[in-house]
Amino acid sequence: MNINTVDLNLFLVFRAVYVTRSVTQASDLLHMTQSAVSNALRRLRERFDDQLFVRTSSGMEPTPMADGLIGLVEDGLAKFTQAIDQAQRFEPIHSDRRFRIAVNDIGQLVLMPSLLSAAREQAPLIRFETIGASSGDEAKGLLLEGKIDVVVGNWPPMGQGFRQLKLCDETFVGLLRRDHEIQSDKLSIEEYLNAEHLAYRPSSANDAALQETLFSCGALAQRKVVLAAAHSLGLEHVVSTSGLLLSVPSRLAQVMMQSRPDLRLVHLPFQVGPFQVWLQWHERFNSDSGNCWLRQLIKSVFQSLPPMISQPD
Repeated sequence: MNINTVDLNLFLVFRAVYVTRSVTQASDLLHMTQSAVSNALRRLRERFDDQLFVRTSSGMEPTPMADGLIGLVEDGLAKFTQAIDQAQRFEPIHSDRRFRIAVNDIGQLVLMPSLLSAAREQAPLIRFETIGASSGDEAKGLLLEGKIDVVVGNWPPMGQGFRQLKLCDETFVGLLRRDHEIQSDKLSIEEYLNAEHLAYRPSSANDAALQETLFSCGALAQRKVVLAAAHSLGLEHVVSTSGLLLSVPSRLAQVMMQSRPDLRLVHLPFQVGPFQVWLQWHERFNSDSGNCWLRQLIKSVFQSLPPMISQPD
């Protein structure tokens, strides 16, 4: 096969279909019509004399040849990105680049203030935008499409074509009003179940970790949830003006307590996790100088955060 006769854009289509397992989703990611994606697949199949993808009830499943090609395609596209980046080296002190980070509201409260402060010292013109992602698959699609630079959260590693760095371990603790009738530093299961609860239920895997733990110890259906909240904004105020118990990740609890001396931390009668918080990005941006700078900055910020609060013996 002569590369001079191959449309290299076909490999962008190949990667999109491989990752999404869907012609429809691939067309959305690439801003192409479905017929254009199907036509690109037809041309690829003719070039490689292989089906490459077979339509099944679970989506477009890759053939063995496609599985063998994806690593080479990813490497090639990453090299092209690196070549383009060589002509546009990132200089923090002069750059006004806008970085987009997929992060939930916990990450926005815990990470972004420190990240912004650290970035202003090195790159005063840099701008940030946080993007919500309700699932790992959505975050993966945003990375693939180039709509975001990195993902920070506890979604599991995204697999081939993506890179990841573990930032920290995390667990859950409880928050109560300081003058609450429960004065224990570590709650018993009876105290936990007898309390009235403020349930923080974000659309992310953080809540799943807590829900699974509650289910495994038989507490999920028994606890008395007075208020279920989808967002973290104002939770500390609700806790301080009510008798409700809030179960949240430990670093978020510490951030809340910084501005609310009328709150106190309590240990839960069970251990959640610990679960991992990851920094993830697409392979093709691995050598991008701006993305490298951002990843290093996020890593350093997490290293400076308070450690995870462990359960007492």
